[in-house]
Amino acid sequence: MKKKTVLILTLNDYIIYQPSILNLYDYLQEYFDVTVVSFKPASGTKKKDELRNIRYLKTNFFLKQFFQKTDFIVGTAVKYIRKMMPSVEYNYLYYNKYLPHVLKSAVKKERLNADIIIATDFPALHAVQKIYGSVHFLSLEIENNSNPIHKKIDRTKVKSVLIQSKERYTYLFPGMDLPVFYIQNAPVFREDSITNYERKDFIWSGAMDRRMAIFDCLDFFKAYPQYRIVIKGAAERKVLVRIKEDYADLIKQDRIKIDQAYLPVSSFLDYLSHFKFGFTFYAWDVVRSSFNYATAPSGKLFMNLAAGVPVIAVNIPGFKLIDEFHAGVLIDDFQPATIYAAMKKIEADYEGYRQGCYAAARHFSFDKRVAPYIEFLLKEPTAVQS
Repeated sequence: MKKKTVLILTLNDYIIYQPSILNLYDYLQEYFDVTVVSFKPASGTKKKDELRNIRYLKTNFFLKQFFQKTDFIVGTAVKYIRKMMPSVEYNYLYYNKYLPHVLKSAVKKERLNADIIIATDFPALHAVQKIYGSVHFLSLEIENNSNPIHKKIDRTKVKSVLIQSKERYTYLFPGMDLPVFYIQNAPVFREDSITNYERKDFIWSGAMDRRMAIFDCLDFFKAYPQYRIVIKGAAERKVLVRIKEDYADLIKQDRIKIDQAYLPVSSFLDYLSHFKFGFTFYAWDVVRSSFNYATAPSGKLFMNLAAGVPVIAVNIPGFKLIDEFHAGVLIDDFQPATIYAAMKKIEADYEGYRQGCYAAARHFSFDKRVAPYIEFLLKEPTAVQS
């Protein structure tokens, strides 16, 4: 029997760093003929995923520069205005306007279609609904509900929702009873991935980004230079330059090591398993201004959990599971002394925290969580949407 076709559409240009989409692709492809539509890699990495059926869209160089520079200028001005008028917001044109336009144009031009359409996040959903009507929805990043895009979504034309938590679902679909599936941005956990390596040093896994409080983290190693951290992830050029300038002595002493080599998930878990402590930080101003950051456990958190690496994490609603599973310590500020105290607390019961990580990884393992969603999609009518 011919497989049903699935089309997953996303506006992001870093597909290799979107494990939720890649995991979903891998588990769907056993039952469906799956295609992902994404944008040519440009943010943090230019590496493409060559193993999956992914169509990469291109942006116009001049229009991209125009929108991104406009966003930078206006966004910077709004940051200063917000100090006097906290309610002022700016919705970035590049992501909310330009990329959806490119996606919609490409879909029409290439006449892309499938039995099952899955749109990723609201800006893409808004564009995709105009073409296909009723579609399925995958939520990864959430725009604040003050963003006009919230009012433009036709929620009656959402067939199902794949999202991280009930709190986030209620925020996006208040008062609605849609088919909903709760899946975290977590890897597949296998018992044979448990290792007994000698563990040492700290690991920062994920983007080197001010919004992730990377500089607050590295300041700890200025205050406690006897410890060592490896930073494993992508970075914008300006951030990387600042790290190399502000922490030059620690880098020279190999107390801070920057490793930007890409590793697939299977190899990455083994890599992480050699480290003793992890970090999952968000800058406080980002947490206060963004429902998304305040409520969503990050992918790097779940990678650490699956590798048995206890974490020191910012105390937000989205990270409460760390306390629940005894998988790390939540902190209320980024003072070096606070981070040090959290590290010592983990160290005092290290095996207990490590086992807590594995317990959480088992609970949120992607394969277990995605199974009901696959069953639901298999019941989707085979008629191609128009």
